[in-house]
Order: sequence, then structure tokens, then C-alpha cells
Amino acid sequence: MPYVDVAPGVRMAYEDRGTGHPIVFVHGWGGSADVWDCQVLDLADRFRVITVDLRGHGASDKPWGDYGYATFCADLATLMRELSLEDVTLVGWSMGGHIGLKFVQTIGAPVARLALTGSGPRFLQAADAPYGGPEDSAQALCDAVRFSRVETIQGLYGQNFHRTDLAPTRDWLIRIGLQVPAFVGLKSFEALLAEDLRPGLADITIPVAVFCGRHDEIWDPRWSEAAAKDIPRAALTYFENSGHVPFLEERTAWSAALTEFITGS
Repeated sequence: MPYVDVAPGVRMAYEDRGTGHPIVFVHGWGGSADVWDCQVLDLADRFRVITVDLRGHGASDKPWGDYGYATFCADLATLMRELSLEDVTLVGWSMGGHIGLKFVQTIGAPVARLALTGSGPRFLQAADAPYGGPEDSAQALCDAVRFSRVETIQGLYGQNFHRTDLAPTRDWLIRIGLQVPAFVGLKSFEALLAEDLRPGLADITIPVAVFCGRHDEIWDPRWSEAAAKDIPRAALTYFENSGHVPFLEERTAWSAALTEFITGS
């Protein structure tokens, strides 16, 4: 697996397959590049497919320190620069989509299109938005990650699926989640809860695809609807037989929707 140096003594792992228009895939909380395995198979014959392990995840280095969104975005910018990428479609699942929004709000180029799946501008409720879990549950959620990490990951990842016939895939995803060190899981989860990206949505000028499982029990679909409403060039696509992972539950339709978003056909 190749690496790029994103900071002194910190390497980020990635895979780069195929040729053509570059797509950079960013996994969700506790995940790794492996979650995009099916998309590599489906898309690398037509596109340049780049999957990354965020700092602290997968095969990337796991230093003690900061795991905030600014750091994740800086790492992604370094990767894109080192690979000389242009006209990038950035695809993010869950926390990865949240990071993608932060990237286009704070860095921008070379990202020319953004696709969110199971994500939105905020995770918990706010005073003016009753979406997701209660705002005052943040500390309880962090305590669950801190003191009951294995049970919390198994519970959250187990709730990713709406379909009941994908138990082996669900178990595979849980195994990926359990590989993340406890301190990385906690610090990145605290960062996720702290970020409210609604104020910058109206300033996003690139095309944005918002993909959402109709039965998502992890990231409230109403946050996806809010993103599609407030971003000027956004369009929302629902996947009717999916929960939080439509790229696995409705893989063919999801990959086709992403292809259409990129190519316009």
C-alpha cells in the first residue's frame, strides 16, 4: 500500500487504481478505505479511484494528537497535491461526507464536485432543527465511545443496515470499525459532534450530490434534506431499500447514481 507524508512523521495510506476522472473516497467514523471495496470494483474500469485511510485509521499512522476536521482536511489536501489531482470528485460517507463539506468550505480546489452519502451538515439536533439525537446527548455518546467502545461500535455499525439479508457484510463492517484505536475513535467522534457546517452551505458553488438511505438510523435523513435545500447546486437522491450504507445495500444503483452525477449521463 502506498503512503503520502501528510505531516512530519505521519503517513497516510491510500490506494490508487484505474485511470480517468479522479474520485477520492473518504470513509466514515471508525472506518477505512476497505469500506469502498465494491466501488473500486464497479468504477475503476472508467475512473481513477483513490481510496484513503484517514489519519488514525486503517494502515495510516496513528499518532497521539489532534483528530479534528481541519487536520483531516489538510491531510486530504496534501494527498491531492502530491498526486497532482485536478477536477476531483470527493465522495464521503457519514463522517467522511461531513469532512467533505468542511473541505469545500475551507479549502475548495481541486475538488470540483462533492457527493455525500449518509451525511449532512450536522449530526445532533440544534435549537432550530429537531433532527438526529438530542443535542444534550453529546456527552453520553462520547462516554459510550470512551467506556464501552466495542459495544458502541458493534451497536452503531450494526444499525447501518436496513436490509436483513446482509449479515456477513454487516459483520465485516463491524470488524473494520473495531480496528480503530480507542483514542482515535473518541477524538474523531468529539470532532464530529462539534462541527455544525450549516452556516457555509449557501456559499458552496460546486455541484453536490446528496445520497441518502430512506431508512437511515444513524444520520437523520432530514439533515440530508437540509443540505440539499441549502446548497445552491445540490440534488437529493433517496435509496428506498437502504439504511446508512446505500453504497452496500443498493450498490448497483448507488454506483450508477454516482456515475451519472460525474458524467451527466
